[in-house]
Amino acid sequence: MATATIIDALFCLPKNTKVLRIADCVPFNQDLSPLMKAGGITGAVLAPCLCGACQHQWNCADRRTQEVLNVVEKNQNPLRGLASYDPLRIGDSLRWIDESVEEGTLSGAYAQAECCVAGLDARRMYPLYGLCAKLRAPVVLDFSSRESWAHQRPQVEVVAADFPELDILLAMPPHPDVPSMIRMMQRFPRVVFLVSPPDMQAELCEYVEAQGREHVAFRAYPQSWPVATEAALTMPLSSAARHSYLFENAARLFRFPIEVPA
Repeated sequence: MATATIIDALFCLPKNTKVLRIADCVPFNQDLSPLMKAGGITGAVLAPCLCGACQHQWNCADRRTQEVLNVVEKNQNPLRGLASYDPLRIGDSLRWIDESVEEGTLSGAYAQAECCVAGLDARRMYPLYGLCAKLRAPVVLDFSSRESWAHQRPQVEVVAADFPELDILLAMPPHPDVPSMIRMMQRFPRVVFLVSPPDMQAELCEYVEAQGREHVAFRAYPQSWPVATEAALTMPLSSAARHSYLFENAARLFRFPIEVPA
């Protein structure tokens, strides 16, 4: 495998897929270091489990945040973490996010778009955006399908317009709508897309190469790390644009304790 400095900008912790009660959740307790080394990953941003279909989604936001904290503290490799936000426990949520980011144990917040039933631009979501803007911490919004992206993209544009100082990172579904992504890059300078190598289509690569280097970051999912890193190293990008996509943007946004190579 060719060597490169690579950060996976969004790795969701695996979890038991058959959950009837919160007690059924199996805590992730694995050392990621061997997997990262084998997959060619220098660092990773950890997000809570992908449990959008779980009826306990909003009942365990504090537990999911604590689990991310535990994994970050346990692993030796450079890891950053994202906190969950509970819009029904706004005060508590803001407190644990504020404390974790200020202490340097977490780098931002995470939300699955499909779980925001009232909408990403709902009033109950705005305290999260306001806090993250104040802390200079990014908000990651994860979209599981093209349909979800098409429906909620106007909401993201409203939030980006209302919080021009906020870094909004959008995790794209498979086969994303590239023209809509490029239009958003052109309009909002602090919007960044987390895209897996198979979805870095020719049109997107051309735009990134020409003027959008600060608007994309590498995400391996749904591929494994070795497969995704190999694909990333063969994309039609110059070495400078590839470096921004694979490492530099994630290191900057999540304040990784890794020195940026010259």
